[in-house]
Amino acid sequence: MAGDPVGFTGPGDPDRLDVEKVLVLMDYLPQAGREGLYGDCWDLVVLHHPPVREPEVPCYVIHSNWDIVDGGACDALADCLDVATDGVLDEKTGLGRVGTIRGGPVPLVRFARETMVKLGVPDLRIVNFRRDRPVRKIALVPGFGLNPDLVRAARAQGVDLYLSGDLSHKSAVLARHLGLVLLDAPHHATEVPGLYRLGERIRQMGIRVQVRNTGVPWSVVPLDGHF
Repeated sequence: MAGDPVGFTGPGDPDRLDVEKVLVLMDYLPQAGREGLYGDCWDLVVLHHPPVREPEVPCYVIHSNWDIVDGGACDALADCLDVATDGVLDEKTGLGRVGTIRGGPVPLVRFARETMVKLGVPDLRIVNFRRDRPVRKIALVPGFGLNPDLVRAARAQGVDLYLSGDLSHKSAVLARHLGLVLLDAPHHATEVPGLYRLGERIRQMGIRVQVRNTGVPWSVVPLDGHF
């Protein structure tokens, strides 16, 4: 997609790089280096998100190209949530999928609970929540999809629910006016199924692969927590 810096980055010449061992990560994080995630034991680090600074090791970024390709991150998320896809959310870019819940429709509260279990998250943010609202047709985008343009695209597709991450106040207000259910799953969790599928695809090339989920880049402190 336009403006997305995918491809090789970091030191070295990719044309001279022999790759036998690969580490797959969501983000290039400084603390990961101190914990020994990077180093001489890997020939290449494959990142989903473009790094915010020049990496110290050879890296390959596969981001929006992995999101849009058939069988990539979007389809991995759909498979994880047991959604049978039959279309694309944004035809201009190829981003997102539209489909139906296998065995659906199901009440919104049931779909939300099953989503939390499948994605391993303790809670969700939902716009236009009603427990018994039936959900059958959904749109989904792993990661960053809950922006106004894609919310409007989901509404135009006539879906019951649009699932992605990075819900903004503006998008929530828009969805309230449109009567569309938004489910913030959120960003990181919706991309994890695609991360592991990416590792499996690389492994099929005969390369040694390790996928490490380093989690979200922040901490949550409860009101009664100790600082």
